[in-house]
Amino acid sequence: MDRRVTLKLNEGSLSSGFSVTLLIGDEGAMPSVDISGRLPAAPHLRTLYQQWQSAYRHLGGASGEVSGSATRLEADPVAYATNISLVGDCDDLANQLCAAFNQWLRADSFQHIRDKLLEHLNVKDVVRLILQTEPGIVQRLPWHLWEVCDRYPKLETTLSAATYEKSPALSRRTRSKIRILAIIGQSQGIDLKTDQDLLNRLPDAEVHFLTSPDLKTLSDRLWEPEGWDILFFAGHSATKSLKESVQADSSQTDDTQNASQLDSSEEAKQTSFPSIPTDGELYISESTPLILSSLKNPLKKAVARGLKIAIFNSCDGLGLAYALADFQISQVLIMREPVPDLVAHTFLKSFLKAFSQGESLALSVRDARERLQILESDFPCASWLPTLYQNPAEAPPTWSSLLAPASQPTNQPTQPTAPLVPDRARSPSRWLAGAAYLLTTAALLTVRSVGLLQAEELRAFDRLMRLRPAESPDPRIVVVTVTDADVEAQDPEDRRGSLADGDLLRLLTVLQAMQPRTIGLDIYRDYPVRENLPELATRLSEQTNFFGVCKSRDQQVGSEGIKGPPEMVGTQRTGFSDYLTDPDGVLRRQLVSLEPDPVSPCTARYGLSTLLAFDYLMKEGVDIEFGEDDLLRMDDFSTRPLEGNEGGYVNNPAQGWQMLLSYRSLPKPEAIAQQITLTEMLSGAVSPEAIRDRIVIIGTTASGFDDDQWLTPYSSVVGETKGVFMQAQMTSQMISAVLDGRPCLTTWNRWANILWISAWAGIGSLLMVALGHRRNHFLGKLALSLLISELALFGLCWLLLSRAAIWVPWVPAAIAPVAVATTTLALSRSSALSLNQSSSSDHLSSFTVYRRS
Repeated sequence: MDRRVTLKLNEGSLSSGFSVTLLIGDEGAMPSVDISGRLPAAPHLRTLYQQWQSAYRHLGGASGEVSGSATRLEADPVAYATNISLVGDCDDLANQLCAAFNQWLRADSFQHIRDKLLEHLNVKDVVRLILQTEPGIVQRLPWHLWEVCDRYPKLETTLSAATYEKSPALSRRTRSKIRILAIIGQSQGIDLKTDQDLLNRLPDAEVHFLTSPDLKTLSDRLWEPEGWDILFFAGHSATKSLKESVQADSSQTDDTQNASQLDSSEEAKQTSFPSIPTDGELYISESTPLILSSLKNPLKKAVARGLKIAIFNSCDGLGLAYALADFQISQVLIMREPVPDLVAHTFLKSFLKAFSQGESLALSVRDARERLQILESDFPCASWLPTLYQNPAEAPPTWSSLLAPASQPTNQPTQPTAPLVPDRARSPSRWLAGAAYLLTTAALLTVRSVGLLQAEELRAFDRLMRLRPAESPDPRIVVVTVTDADVEAQDPEDRRGSLADGDLLRLLTVLQAMQPRTIGLDIYRDYPVRENLPELATRLSEQTNFFGVCKSRDQQVGSEGIKGPPEMVGTQRTGFSDYLTDPDGVLRRQLVSLEPDPVSPCTARYGLSTLLAFDYLMKEGVDIEFGEDDLLRMDDFSTRPLEGNEGGYVNNPAQGWQMLLSYRSLPKPEAIAQQITLTEMLSGAVSPEAIRDRIVIIGTTASGFDDDQWLTPYSSVVGETKGVFMQAQMTSQMISAVLDGRPCLTTWNRWANILWISAWAGIGSLLMVALGHRRNHFLGKLALSLLISELALFGLCWLLLSRAAIWVPWVPAAIAPVAVATTTLALSRSSALSLNQSSSSDHLSSFTVYRRS
């Protein structure tokens, strides 16, 4: 699915913060999400950016300047950075800037914006994330390195002006080849022949080269009536404010001063509105540089004749983008900083190949950007340079759409928009309603069976889960957390993970004295106990109520697995920590058991949560068995595994014995149980009554151990959840089902789901027949009836999930009555048009016979 995300940074600045608006929707459609938030003040980002920019521009040395302006650099890495310390400084500052930038985007006032993105985007979606804001430093920040973007392999960030409008209707001529006007500018110190060779290799392209043209020649070519599809420039360029462009300032400053002046002016533009406009300079010849605004009228005429894309394979191009956006060129591709020659060639080659082979404009930029990373050992931050500046009001063209002939107006008369037949003929008959019912139901079931509705059904399931009545935490479970403060308080020489051997021994000693029922350690220990702590080794191997954890081998993701504590080999007290996530990364299922891989370092048959629940229940006298019918029986309670096509799942891989995870309905998953920190346990601040006869699960919540955190149905509200709380949720689900009668989530079988969806489709058909097309206010009555049916459906789905723990199809059942009604109307209209044409023919025949008689 192609999605468009617009992030608007409204009035504000890095000094005062920004008000933010997030829009999410499908490409070409109205946004389905529109929410607001705020980014706090972050003046340090401006300082960090200036420091990074200064370090980056010093990499080029003297070759980074022509006529006092930063330009495209030579392709020799030695000439680019002769001092290895400069490269290191640039990398360090880039890392600092990236870290501070992502920390800024983790602000509490912005968190719900981030969560809403995670909720509505799928890893398979093609996403265009448009940053819409005034020109300034905020547009120069590395938005493509926002940690949210890493989740989506088909997402590319682009820039946009704060205000925009759709360009006038084009008068593009039909042609068999894409017309490209390629301007080759001043070539001092750089290789522009490679750019020309790459353009000449393009398929279905007619490239016209202009080498160092004067202003009149360039203007005349832009005015050509045949029009152009793509404007290309290679050479030296720079960004200037209009004030700087007009003033005759003959003095030259170093790169640091230029960067500081530019950033100061841009910060001023961010602070006050309207912003100071900027312009671009092209060094086409050795004479005075060409100010882009001097080509305003020729460029606007070229746009009116079909110009869609401008590509500037040159330096410091944001000023060019700002100017071209004012001229209504909808797609502008530039390099935001000085660009080494080799980087420019590598990017252009990859971009043109991807775009000409049918990839979208944004994904072509992403593909070419990612290919630059291999050069960053010699050219730091090369992948930061490419920037796509777009007009959101215009659909980005593809290579094939540039080749397609423009639609031509026709002088043919149009058909009547409404049939001129009696009302009784327009009334949807029962057979039409029946035909629409059969067609729509079959199509809907087919679409669902191939998985096209799975993502929406899973999101709908999450919404219903969050709407269940509130529950209380499980009093039988205590979670001992290893926090950031706990990690810092430990001896770093003794600690090999988040929990040192000595502290683990002290913790187990304290816990055992308080007589817990069961202890689970949700921290990997694939290394032996230190030799100076034999007591800990003895406890791990002999303490029967203690359970450890390992991780199974997973060839699909290239994970070799993690073995359990060596002291516990052969004790059957090690459980796996493997979880089952859905395509959107959300954890909705619990893996109870699996058939171990004999070559995996983890050969556990049961999950850690399963072992903890079984141990607790068996000490309660509960008999547990997996029957030959694959049922899990625990005294009077029994449940079956989740199969491949149940609930909203389609072809769910049969990975072990799995079941839906019925999260306790709490404000957040972490509230499942009482939490006690490691420091509190070791300091004696905890009463033995808080631990006695309970399940104690030990895990890490420290921020430095982020590989064990998970998306849940609650993540759109509260973010990700640490793994130790997921273990607690799964353990609680099993013991609550047996001891409290809290039902586990189940689904209907395939045929029951088909009947359910068909029944709701039948409601749409019945409404069409009952209301009739000829009655007054038909559409209003139909809309009201459909609304009532949708509300009733939602209420039933919520009631079945919250009271009976049954997940029934909501999304296809919601689509069904609306789709049937729409299809019935379409068939009825088509039938009426046919009848009208037939009636007209009959009248014409009668008239002709009359004239002959």
